[in-house]
Amino acid sequence: MHYLFAVSAMLTLIFPASRSYGQHEWQEPKPLIPLEKLKQIIGPVESKTPSKPLNILWVWGYDEHHRPGTHDYLKVRDLFTGLLKKVPKVTVEPVFGFPTKAQFARSQLAVFYLHLPQLSAQQYANFQQFIRKGGGVVALHETAIMRPAGEGKKLANCLGMSWDEGRSDWGAIFEDITIKNDHEIFKGFPNKFRVVDEFYWNLNKRKDIEVLGSVRTGPSKASRGPLPPSNLSKESSPVFWTLELGRGRVFGTTLGHNTFSYYDPELRIILFRAIAWSVKEKPDPFMDLVKDGITTANQLVGTTDNMRDWKGKLRKPPNTN
Repeated sequence: MHYLFAVSAMLTLIFPASRSYGQHEWQEPKPLIPLEKLKQIIGPVESKTPSKPLNILWVWGYDEHHRPGTHDYLKVRDLFTGLLKKVPKVTVEPVFGFPTKAQFARSQLAVFYLHLPQLSAQQYANFQQFIRKGGGVVALHETAIMRPAGEGKKLANCLGMSWDEGRSDWGAIFEDITIKNDHEIFKGFPNKFRVVDEFYWNLNKRKDIEVLGSVRTGPSKASRGPLPPSNLSKESSPVFWTLELGRGRVFGTTLGHNTFSYYDPELRIILFRAIAWSVKEKPDPFMDLVKDGITTANQLVGTTDNMRDWKGKLRKPPNTN
C-alpha cells in the first residue's frame, strides 16, 4: 500500500494534474473542404461592410488544466480578434474575465470563450440589461459552465442554457449534428453538420430558447475512440441554440473544446453568421473570414494540425494592469 502511494505520488509529480486533461486524443481535424463547396453554402455575398459601426467585446480567460490544443482561450482570442478587425466598421475590445457596465454600454456584441469567474448579483443584472436593451451575445463551449448549481441557473437566465452541477455531463461527439437549416445561421447546409469536438448535455434550459442543432450522446467524460451508432443514446441533446430576450439576441453552443475547431471553415461560417445574427446584421461582411489564413494553393480550406503541441498556453491569470 505504501509502495502504491509512493508510485502514485511520483506519477503526480511527473504528470501534474494541471497537464492531465487531454480528452479525446483520437480526435483529429476533418478533411480540408473545397472552397467551391463553401461558396455554395455561403451563397451570394452582396456587401463587404456592416450597416452600422460595431464594437465587439471578446471576453477571454485562462485555463489551468487542459493540455494545449483545447480550451486555448488566449490563442482563440488572438485568432478571432485579428480576423474581426479586418471587417470595415468593426472594432474589437478584448476583455479579461467579465465586462464592466461601461464596456457593455459602448458595445453591440459580446463574444464569450472562457470559464467565467463567479459573478455578483450586479454583474448578472448588467448582463441581462445589456441583452434586453438590444445587445448581442455569442457564448462558446465552457462559457456555459458555472458552479454551484444555483449559479448555473442564474447563468441560464442570461444565456438560455447552462451547466447544472450534479446533473450535467460532457463527452465527445460521435455522430453528425442534426440542424435546422431553415434558420439563417444554417442556411445552405444539409440537415446534418459534421464537426470533431466535445459538448455538454443535461443542462439547465430556459423554456423560450430555440434549439437549432442536437446530437445523441455517448459515454460521458474522456473517450478513447469512436463509437458505433448502436452505443449512442436514443434521445438527442442540444448543441446549438438561440434566445431572444427583450430587444437582444443570444447564440449559444457547447462546441469549441478543440482549438482546431476554430480553423474548421464550416464551423467558422456558423460562428460568423451567429455574430451577424446576434447584432441583426447580414453575414456578408464576415464571409471572407471563413477562408482567411487557412486556404491552400489548390483552394482547399481548413487545417490538418491537431495543435496539441503548440507552445505558449496561458495557465495563470495574466497581468492585466
